Order: sequence, then C-alpha cells, then structure tokens
Amino acid sequence: MWLRLFLAAFALLVFPSPSPAAETRSQDPGQAILVLDASGSMWGQVDGRTKVEIARESIARLMEAWDPDIELGLMAYGHRRKSDCSDIELVLPVSRHPPDTVVDAVNRLSAKGKTPLCAAVQQAAEALRYTENRATVILVSDGIETCGMDPCAVAEELEQAGVAFTAHVIGFDLQKEELESLRCLAEGTGGLFIEAKDAAGLTEALTAVEEEVAAAPPAPKVAPATRMAAVLTEGMDPIEDQEINWLVTDPEKGEDGSYALIKKARGTHPRIRLATGTYRVQAMTSLVTVETEIQVDAEQPSEHVVELNAGRVTLLGYLKEGGERLTKNIRWHLYANQGGQPNGLTSTNFHEPVFTLPAGTYEAVLELGLARASVPLVLGPGDILEKEVFLNAGQVRLHAVLQEGTPPLEKHVSWYLTTSEPNVQGEYETVDHNSYHSPLFTLGAGTHRFLVTSGAATKVFTVDIEPDRLMEKAVSLEAGQVTLIAVDKANGEPLQKARWTITRATPDSKGLYEKVTYSSYHTPTFTLHGGPYRVVVEHAGAASTAMIEVHVGERKEIRIGVQASP
Repeated sequence: MWLRLFLAAFALLVFPSPSPAAETRSQDPGQAILVLDASGSMWGQVDGRTKVEIARESIARLMEAWDPDIELGLMAYGHRRKSDCSDIELVLPVSRHPPDTVVDAVNRLSAKGKTPLCAAVQQAAEALRYTENRATVILVSDGIETCGMDPCAVAEELEQAGVAFTAHVIGFDLQKEELESLRCLAEGTGGLFIEAKDAAGLTEALTAVEEEVAAAPPAPKVAPATRMAAVLTEGMDPIEDQEINWLVTDPEKGEDGSYALIKKARGTHPRIRLATGTYRVQAMTSLVTVETEIQVDAEQPSEHVVELNAGRVTLLGYLKEGGERLTKNIRWHLYANQGGQPNGLTSTNFHEPVFTLPAGTYEAVLELGLARASVPLVLGPGDILEKEVFLNAGQVRLHAVLQEGTPPLEKHVSWYLTTSEPNVQGEYETVDHNSYHSPLFTLGAGTHRFLVTSGAATKVFTVDIEPDRLMEKAVSLEAGQVTLIAVDKANGEPLQKARWTITRATPDSKGLYEKVTYSSYHTPTFTLHGGPYRVVVEHAGAASTAMIEVHVGERKEIRIGVQASP
C-alpha cells in the first residue's frame, strides 16, 4: 500500500496518464517537493516491516520510471537530531535529478527525531517561491505535528499568500484521532488528504485528485504580495517572536455599520495579495489592537509597517529579594489602571510571561499558594522592561501526629488556616482549607494561625513564616486512636450494622451526656484526645454501654459485647 501511495501521489503531478481530463491537462504543472517524515516513529512496523524500509523501497521503484525532465525536490525532517524541532533539511533542491541521486539521498536518511511537519511544509513552500509560482508540496507523514504549530493556521497562511499553492497530505498508519489534525492542512489549500489504510478509499481519492490536477489551468507569474509587519513604535525593528492576527477590510463602514472583510492572516510577516486601492488594516496581539489605513499599489507591492504604540514587559517572580527565581506553581494576573480602578486583563501560569501592552499604567500580581505580591508598571511606546516581583514569603509543610515522636497520620486530617484575630462575634474565619494529610502552605512572612482536626481531636497552633525558607512542622494532637468492634456477648462473633456514639465520661448538671462523636461503620476508628469516654453501641434494637480510656499516642482495639437478638 505504501508503494502504491507514493507512486500514485507523484503520478498526479509528474506522470501524464490517459484520462478523460487529459485534453485539459495543464502544460505548466509547476514544481513539487516531497516532504518526507524521517522522525523516530518511522522505525515502527507495518505488516512486519519498518516504515523506513517501505519508504526507501517505494521511492527506489518510483525513480526507476522517473521522467528526467520533471523537476523534483526532497525535504526531510527529524533525520539528524533527536528532540530538535529545527531539524528540517532540503536534502535535494528542486532540479532534474538523476534517479540514483534521489534514491541515494533517501537511503541515507536515518529516522531519529520529532515531527515538525508544519515548519517543513512552510520551508518547502518558500523553496518553491510559492508567492510567485504554482507550487505543490506532497507531505508523507506517519505522525502528527509535535512541535507546537497549528496545521490549520499554516494552511490558511499558505493559501492566502500563494499564487496557486497546494499541499497533498498522505497519512500513513495514523490513528483515528490523529487524522483530523492533518486533514485541514490539505483541505485548507485545496489539496487531497489520503489515509493510507484502505485500498479502495485510496483509489477513489487518487482518481478525484488526478482529474483536478489534470484540469488545473496554468498559474501566471505575479509579483510578490504585500507584506505586513508590526513594530512597538516608530524606528524599532519588526516584531518577530509574537503571534499577530491581521484583518484587512474596506476603508469605510457599510450600511450595516460594519467593515466588509477582505482578507485575514496570521503571523509576524504575512503576505497578503491585494488589488490597488485603500484598505483598513487591523493588527491584533492578545492585548493590543490597533488599526490604520494603507495604500496598496498592486504593481509595486511593498511592506507596510503598523505601529502598535506599545511596550513589552517580562515578569520574574521570587520568594524574596536575592532568592532563586520561581519556575513552577505560580500564577500571574495583569490589571490595567483605568480611572483609578483596576481592570483585569489576563492571567497566566507561565513562569516567565512576556506581555505586549498599549502604552499606559498597569499592575502585575504574582501568586504562589496563599502568598500574593504586586508591582506597578508604567509602559511607554517602545519600552522593553523586565520587572521582578518579590513575594516575601516562605513555605511550611505540616504533619499531624498523635503525640510528639509518633508517625504522622496519613488520612482523615483537615487543616484550616484562619484569621489571626476573631471577628466581632468572637469567631476565627477560615482563610483556606486543605484535607491532604501533609499539605504545603506558601504564606507571606509573619505569624499565621491554624486549626487541625482528625476525628474528634483538634489543635490550634501558630506558625512563624520566614522569607524563602521551607519548614517542616509536626503538630501534636495529644490524642490516641481506638478501633471499636461490636461482638455478640453469647459467642464473641463480630456484629455488622452497629451504630456508635461516644460521649463525655460524666453527665452535665442536667444529667445529660455530651456527645463527642459518632459513627455508623461497624468497626470505626476514633481519634480522641486522651482521657475517659463513655461508649454506646446499638445493634438490632439492643444497646450496650461501656467506659473506655484513651491514652495519648496509643493505638488500640477494643471489643464491646452486645446482647444480640435471637
């Protein structure tokens, strides 16, 4: 199937074959580049053979019948280095190569690396001068993009800027969920997406493409398209490292009050083909939107530079001044100061965010755990700043123990960070709650009040936090644990479906026993402060009462007999 796939795909462009569309076949099919996947996954097997072997053999057979007058280029990715998204090489430039030259070049490829297929298709398009000539790229890949680019966005960019650009995508041995990520690269440029799994489906698709390619009219050579660029302010270099969205519209609003869309593009230097005239251009980053009018001369297109009237700031976070930079588990919030009121713009958990912002005043807020700090920002047009934010915070990891020196409890522990002072009702309000048995709290420097609970045992304590210091603190509950088991008084067998109530050991002034805790589990484990307790166990209408003694730091099991129903 792989052999048929290669032969058929190339035949569409370079081997005229008898068909109903032969009389209308273009006399100028343009040039083609084969973009070959040489990533590590090509060592995978299909029907007991590696995909690398299949590719080499298929191309060798293809070149046996190759027309020496047809110009072909070969590009490969992932064949030189592991984990390198820039590993893309035009192995053979577009030319009339002897067949052995192509075969030898393919045989020298060694599958190793990642799958930067989008960047490879872009580079192949550039090599074909796709903005001036008809250009066709045939991508053969056994995997999806692994270098962060969007195939749909790349297709849109190439389709808009190209004279007659087409990408045919051949997906070999792809999983079902991988197909859609590559389909739009072909369909977005008017090409065919071929899934190399089903022979009948492949034949049908290749027939449709052959008819389309055969009937394609020659593409005229044209001048390069108008290029767009954006700068922070006049006189600065164009922005190269940030995604920019572009909208080109009519210069005036229509009757419905909106601007009619003419073109849209994405990238730092998109090429947009426009007729001579006046246009409204809108350039947008995530936080900056500007618009301007441009005059286009289609006979002499040039680069139009849009000023964003913006600055750029990089944010860096630290626990304290002079400490190590924070690189994980942090969150940034950005606010614009408008009329003295903060207006939330965006948030991110990237550890070193870079924001491009309209000239103005802002506030950047850094959060880590419950620690929070902010800095004001004043940006002028063209400013490129780096701002450090210091949390003046430290960390404490808490553990609950029954008694000092005993192992930490590993479940059924709750921690409450409270206000330092009670409210007007005399209550301490909860600031944060955590049910992990050994939580890590990040807090501003100072004294913090906590409440920890496990079962019926509680403890209030304070922690003194020091900047950029990690503390370990074991909190003694001064408690013990008892596991209660209800048994039949007659035979000592454990009973199911028991209900338990634990009260104070002695009644109050009204003769009532204050309830401490309860459970409906038949063999519950209670965590209790040291001392005597009264236990009531109920089973099938019968009840028994017993007195128990809990010792701090001790874990024990107590059996309580119940008169079971006959």
